[in-house]
Amino acid sequence: MRNLLLCSILLVLLLVACQSSEGKETIRAVTPSIEVKESDGTLSDVIRLSNTLQPKLGLTFNGLADEDTMMKLLDALATHQMKATFFIEGMRVAQEPELVQKILAHGHEVQNGTLTFADMSELNYEQTYKEFFLANQIFEKHLGYAPQYVRSRSGDATESMRLAAATLGLKAVVEYSINPQDRNMQSAEEIVTYIERFWSSGAIIHLNTYINPAVIEAISLLAGKANEKSYKLTTLSEVLENQYTVRKLEEIEGYDAIQMNANYEDAEPHIYYRKNTTKKEVALTFDDWASEERTKEILDVLRQYDIKSTFFLIGSGVEKDPHLAKMILDEGHEVASHSYYHRNITEMTPEELQEDIVKTHHALTYALQESPLLYFRPAQGVIDEKSAKVVAATGMKTIALYDIASFDWNTDYALQDIYNRIMERVAPGKIIVMHVLDGTETVEALPLIIEQLQQQGYTFEKLSTWIEQHSEESVD
Repeated sequence: MRNLLLCSILLVLLLVACQSSEGKETIRAVTPSIEVKESDGTLSDVIRLSNTLQPKLGLTFNGLADEDTMMKLLDALATHQMKATFFIEGMRVAQEPELVQKILAHGHEVQNGTLTFADMSELNYEQTYKEFFLANQIFEKHLGYAPQYVRSRSGDATESMRLAAATLGLKAVVEYSINPQDRNMQSAEEIVTYIERFWSSGAIIHLNTYINPAVIEAISLLAGKANEKSYKLTTLSEVLENQYTVRKLEEIEGYDAIQMNANYEDAEPHIYYRKNTTKKEVALTFDDWASEERTKEILDVLRQYDIKSTFFLIGSGVEKDPHLAKMILDEGHEVASHSYYHRNITEMTPEELQEDIVKTHHALTYALQESPLLYFRPAQGVIDEKSAKVVAATGMKTIALYDIASFDWNTDYALQDIYNRIMERVAPGKIIVMHVLDGTETVEALPLIIEQLQQQGYTFEKLSTWIEQHSEESVD
């Protein structure tokens, strides 16, 4: 049935005009012969997010609406000087090539949206191959180029899609990192509120042209958010430019430095929570995970005062937005483990705890593209003798605690409360913990704390500097 449908479509799409002996134009159908090339098992890449630290998001649309709707959308994009990538099915390209040419003339990209916008989850390799191949043929015939990327109607990638894309030389199957599901007929405000919730560098936004007219109204709101946040909404190709190199986990030195180890009874954990010194110096550290906006705000403050810190990050957050960990590292800060699930480790079995630590190490290593510090800070700073041994047995070199808790994670704490907690407890060699969390007063309190400590003659050190000095002194 599926093959019959494809043949019927082809007869419509590939009709050729000829001249009869009387000089009149007639139509004949050309049935192409499609040889499905066997896959060698190679899977194409799947793109959900660009590995970039640049403040850009990919704006993408699926489908081709009627001409009136498309021109309104193109006008809205032009008004705000925004470029986008459109994934259009081959049938529609063949039916309305002039309209598609108008999209290209506006400076946008058009990529392979399969031939018929079929449900790709129901198609095998051969059927998928034909969908891609025939759409490519139509693109070349009507637009003069072969697409580089392909996306399904749902935006999900199947194994057959990846196999067929690789066989046909397509660069990747494109999914998305932000999909507000505009087919649910939300308002423009609701669409943009959803997008803003997941807004981050390299994110790929998935919208549709032909379902919800509110998408057109959403363009101006999106443009306002982009200007407010100093981000650019642009084509898929542009957001994929200048990506940092991402190696597979197993290719990164130190990925296996942390491992499961059931023999933990004789482990000797190294626990560090302050430096024994009279010199006016403190270590400013940060725990947890937050949105890109909040993370950038904290990094901006630290950059303003030329302070380098140690960040203990939650693995589950890093796994979702790895570029943020990379951003922290590239700013000259240190990154270490704060567990994967942020659970009380004294309530976990040894196996659960070690699995958590290994999983976090892998998430951090992949995100940073290098091994993080082999330091571990437990959730809430809670640890006991047994859990410390379990942690140390994995290969974790230091359990890094602290002795000034800012309590800035507490949303009931005002700026002055955070400031007072730190300033009342500060002393040489103290480790301060603050938090990378949304909805707190941390960003507002941080400059006041830094300036007051500097006025008192304090300098700020990275935690590794102290720990390495301690290790050297212990050896001596």
